[in-house]
Amino acid sequence: MKTTNFCYILLTSALLFSSSLFAQEKPQRGKRLTPEQRIERQVEKMDKQLLLDDETSAKFLPLYKEYLTALAECRQDMPAPKGAREKELNDDELDKFMLSRFECRKKCLEIQETYYKKFKEILTMRQVEKVFCFRPNPKPHHRISPEKLPIKAPLPAEKLIR
Repeated sequence: MKTTNFCYILLTSALLFSSSLFAQEKPQRGKRLTPEQRIERQVEKMDKQLLLDDETSAKFLPLYKEYLTALAECRQDMPAPKGAREKELNDDELDKFMLSRFECRKKCLEIQETYYKKFKEILTMRQVEKVFCFRPNPKPHHRISPEKLPIKAPLPAEKLIR
């Protein structure tokens, strides 16, 4: 009898405890940053990546922030095809859309060229290349199995370390 009462008490306390666990709010994963916060993070990341001294950093960071803001504004102006998912665009609408996209791309390229000249005055060419680097991230997002890796030829005997 005592063990049965003890089991009931234990069971009800476990249920009450577990229900309070589910009532807690879960931390938000991947909360969205504002555009300003995103730009600030990019500026901080570039500062760390370029390893700038204090004097160069004081000149470069405000200019880089201005550059990122100008690019963001340019990309916001880039039109999206209205109703493209709901219906097919006719030829005139498609032509206007494509021409406006080309104009926005030209504007973005002009911004990049303008800031390229400004960055060249402050940074070394290797650092400028890192700022304008368009290569994808070299780190793979997933592990590649050894079977899928390209086969490399062995090193010649004179290059082997012994």
